[in-house]
Amino acid sequence: MVLSNPEFFVTHTISLQKELFPMKEKVDLSLFPVTAGINSLGHLTLAGHDLVTLAETYGTPLYLYDGATVRGQLDRLKSLIKTSYPGEATIAYASKAYFSRAFAAKLAALGAGSDVVSLGEIHVAQKAGFSAEVIHLHGNNKSEAELLAALQWNIQAIVVDSLDELAFLETLAAAQKRPARIWLRITPDLNVNTHPHIATSHSDSKFGLHIQNGEAAEAIRRSLASPWLKLAGLHTHLGSQIFDAEPYQQAINALCEVAAANNFIPEELSPGGGWGVRYTNADSADDAELWVCTVADALQEACSRYKWPLPRLVLEPGRWLVARAGVAVYTVGAQKTTPDGTHIVAIDGGLADNPRVALYNAHYTARVVQRASADPTEKVRVVGKFCETGDVLIPETHLPPVKRGDLLVTPVSGAYQLSMASNYNYASRPTALWLEEGSVEVMQTREQPDQSGWLV
Repeated sequence: MVLSNPEFFVTHTISLQKELFPMKEKVDLSLFPVTAGINSLGHLTLAGHDLVTLAETYGTPLYLYDGATVRGQLDRLKSLIKTSYPGEATIAYASKAYFSRAFAAKLAALGAGSDVVSLGEIHVAQKAGFSAEVIHLHGNNKSEAELLAALQWNIQAIVVDSLDELAFLETLAAAQKRPARIWLRITPDLNVNTHPHIATSHSDSKFGLHIQNGEAAEAIRRSLASPWLKLAGLHTHLGSQIFDAEPYQQAINALCEVAAANNFIPEELSPGGGWGVRYTNADSADDAELWVCTVADALQEACSRYKWPLPRLVLEPGRWLVARAGVAVYTVGAQKTTPDGTHIVAIDGGLADNPRVALYNAHYTARVVQRASADPTEKVRVVGKFCETGDVLIPETHLPPVKRGDLLVTPVSGAYQLSMASNYNYASRPTALWLEEGSVEVMQTREQPDQSGWLV
C-alpha cells in the first residue's frame, strides 16, 4: 500500500487553524486542540472560550478537553481503518489514559469500545453506557473481584496475562458455571524505541505470555482444551510513544506464527495501541496512517499465508485519541534567579497533577495565556510548588516576560496526567472541563480538603 505524506495531517491542521483564526497566522498552535485560537484581547481560546475567563471561574490548575479534537482523532482513525482493512474492526479506548464517568460517556456515545484495567474502570464503563461487547479487561495481576465482574458482565474478552491467571480464571469460570471468553496477551520479546518504563514487549517484561520460553504456546493449548475457556483472540502491546511501525508488523507475524503452530485460528487480533504523539515541535509527525496501514497489511498478509479468514482487528489507542485534546492551565506565582543564572518560574501545579516529567523525562512546551502571540524572549525553567527537587514541569523553555498571576498553558496534556494525579502534599486533584462551541461541561470537580473522609 502506498502511504501519503506522513507530514500531511500536521500541515493540514496548521492550515485549517490559520483559515479559522487569521490572527494567529504567525503563531504555531499545531500542538494545541484544533479549535485553539487567539481573540482580540490576545488571550488564548479553545472552542471559542477565553482561557482567562475559564481560569477565573473554575480556578487553577485546570484541565480542559476539546470535544472537536477528540471527535476528529476518532474519526481519523475510523477512516484509516475503513480504507486499509476490509475485515471487521473495533476501536477500544485505553481508559488508563484518562477516565471519568462523564468523559467515558462521551466516548461511549461516539461508538468507541474500552480497554479497562481495574474494578473501578469496569464500573465507570458500565455506568457510562458502554456495551459489554466492546470491553476488554487487561492487567498482569487481576483480582478475583475484577475477574468475577468481567465474567458477570460477559465482556468481549478477559485478556489473560499468565499461565497462573489462566488456571485461576478457569477455576472461577467453572465455579460460576459461566464460560470465560478470553484473549491471550502474547509478549513477542521485541525491543522498541521508547522510554524503558513504557516498553512492554521485551523479553524481561512483566506483561504477557512470552513466546521465547514456550508460555504462549502452552497457554493456547490449555485454553483450547478447557471447557470453561473460550479462546477468541490474541493480543499484544509493544509499549507507548512508538513512531516506528515495523515492530507492529513483526509482532503480528509472531502472534500468527505461534497461533498457526498450535492449530488456533483467531477470531480477533489486537496489536494494542502505543502510537506516539507530538509533545513538542521537535517531535516526529504523529498521524496514525503509517501505524494503521502497517498493521492492516501485516494482518492481511499473515491471513493469506495461513489461509485464514480475516479476524476482527481491535486497536486500543489511548494517548493518541486524547492527548492533544487536553491542555493544562496554571497560575504563575514566585520567580527567582539562581546563582548560576537560571531564571525559575513557579506555578501552582506540577508533580501532583503531572508526574510524567519525573517518571519518563517527558518534554512539554508552554504559552502565556494572556499574551498568546508574544515573542518568547526569556529562557526559563518552569517548576511546580511541591516539596521535591524533581518537581520540574519544563527544565528549559522560552517565554515572554511573566509576572505573578499570569496563566501558563501546556498543550498535549490530555493523557496520563489527570489519570496519574495524586494528593501529594495533600494537593487537590484539579477540575476538568469538556468544551464545545457555546458550552462548558464539568467532568471532574476539584477535590476539597474538607470533603468527608479526605483527611481521615
